[in-house]
Amino acid sequence: RRFRRPAMVAPFRRFARSYHFASPAYHAAFSPRVAVDTAPIRAAALAAHGRLVAETSPSGGPASWHASPMVSLLGGKRLEGGERVLTVDAFGATNGAQLLASTDEMEALLRQIEGPAAPRADLRPAIRRLEARLLEQRAGEMIAAQLVDFGKQDGVTEFEEAHQANPVEMRLNDHMWEAEAAGEIVIPRRPVLVPCVSNFSHFLDLCRKTLRCLELGIPVVVLSRSHTAQYPFRWAQLLADELAAERVDPTLFTFVSASLPNQQRLIRAATRAAASEPAAAAEGTPTPFLFTGARSLAALIKADVAPGMIASTQGPNLMVALGLPPSVAKAAALSATIENSGQCTALRVLLAPQAEATDAAVGAMLAVDAAATGADAASYLSAGQFAGLLAPAPVAEDGRPPRTPSGYTAHAASEGVSYRVSVGLPDDGLSRLEPLAEHWRQVVLDVATPPAGVDIASDESADAVGAWLVRHQPITCSVNGAVGRDAAPAVAAGSPPDHFRFARRVFERSALCVYSVGDADAPVLSAQARPQDGECFGELPPLSSMADVTVFPMVVPSAQAAYFSHYSTEHLRALGAAAAALQRALAEQAASLGGLLKAGVALVACAVLPEGLAVPVCLEYALAVGEEASEPSARPLRERLHAQLGLPDRGEIE
Repeated sequence: RRFRRPAMVAPFRRFARSYHFASPAYHAAFSPRVAVDTAPIRAAALAAHGRLVAETSPSGGPASWHASPMVSLLGGKRLEGGERVLTVDAFGATNGAQLLASTDEMEALLRQIEGPAAPRADLRPAIRRLEARLLEQRAGEMIAAQLVDFGKQDGVTEFEEAHQANPVEMRLNDHMWEAEAAGEIVIPRRPVLVPCVSNFSHFLDLCRKTLRCLELGIPVVVLSRSHTAQYPFRWAQLLADELAAERVDPTLFTFVSASLPNQQRLIRAATRAAASEPAAAAEGTPTPFLFTGARSLAALIKADVAPGMIASTQGPNLMVALGLPPSVAKAAALSATIENSGQCTALRVLLAPQAEATDAAVGAMLAVDAAATGADAASYLSAGQFAGLLAPAPVAEDGRPPRTPSGYTAHAASEGVSYRVSVGLPDDGLSRLEPLAEHWRQVVLDVATPPAGVDIASDESADAVGAWLVRHQPITCSVNGAVGRDAAPAVAAGSPPDHFRFARRVFERSALCVYSVGDADAPVLSAQARPQDGECFGELPPLSSMADVTVFPMVVPSAQAAYFSHYSTEHLRALGAAAAALQRALAEQAASLGGLLKAGVALVACAVLPEGLAVPVCLEYALAVGEEASEPSARPLRERLHAQLGLPDRGEIE
């Protein structure tokens, strides 16, 4: 019987995933790539840093950071009536001043955040114009401020990544705007809260959180930090000026300079205001709190004041070295000292063969030569180096100078470096959320070796690594082979080298966002993914604690607003009605067909249905294939059916 396409197919052709992760449109958003010349950015940053140093105040830090202190920004105006306090940098030194919001100023901020939702407005052209100016004309002064405040050694790479990843998220935002215009989704336009991160605030906080929301007309409220607070405020002030130049409604952007209790008060008020709106209450959409930081802190904030927590959280990154030739040892040392261990991808654990991971070998590996660069962040920036030790060292999380953790060995030559060598992957059992302390901005490395009698390249070793990754859920796992490509005998024999086989087995037994594989000729670092190369970066908590830490796991790049938007009720009802009508039409067409022809009906349905609906609608027809599809003559059709359904074998269909 001739198959006739049901009339209800047409509407489905117009609904396909676009901004959704891993969809064809998502993949297409990575192209074309953007070429970035970093030399002018570096030169501008060094020049701007020189100007800041030249105006150093006797009180510490740039004089302009005292004369023009941090303040709250509301409606494009500075609120300057509050208490004056001093700010400190990453080294615990005074570097400027801050005016904390007064009682009256807090009331004004609360009225702003509790007010009605913003109207739908397409601000993409204006925001993208001002963003281009910020990244191209003001990058030098922003990097210099970050260098002085945080001690960032390589702010240039952050801007390079912003230039390359921002267009990807802009294209995803374009899909979001089109989906909303078509009535498919609802983008809430109540304020989004952005607590600034100590590192990468230019890309994460300014670009992907603040600007990507603003360009869809979503109000953004940025919260000040308790330390290293100056440089996020400096980009906030530049942004406020640029918004005024573009004549964008100034009430869409607010910066809150306030004490922690007042910030908590504001967060709770924002959550109550969002819950009071009928539409938001019906969808259960709390105020989005876009956070990047430690899991334990994210869990505390989410439980206490911010149920809308959408967090990116770090984990103890792991490198597996099947051998420690000089090139791999250098890769491990660079990974452990990136930004003085001030980046979320810094190496925390190294697994290496017992014969090569001796105390002497590890000590030699971590003998970091800081003298060549002068050991200050500006010298590293000038030399184009992203890894190394700073002198003085950044203070610990509690504000005290770094100290050697209990059970670790202080490096004899590299001050501030600690390590321990032990059998088996470490697990200190500190807490369910963070069983292994990460020691932010302290170079602390665990060097683990397999148990006696276990070959590091064996399946048993790979399985142990997979289980450890599932428990600790770091950002990245890197695997380096012991030898170079030409020296790997298995390649000539037609089987994969040990490090490829090992990495695949680990991949199949874990669920990280970033895996890297290298060898002695081209070793990989414990590094983040590169969106400009079509790679995705994600900081995903362990599944057992996911709900404690975040509403959804965060992936970069992505459409930021998609994390707190929802499908419209009308759209879902229309899809449900259309799916039911199509299912009835398919049933009528297939009623008198044999098993193989029913499989053909399923293939046609897979071809015409939108992604996400093809499988549930077609499974009953796939089941009808039965034993007949197992005959050799039916194998090509069966394989096509399995490919369309995305299922590897007939057993899964059953």
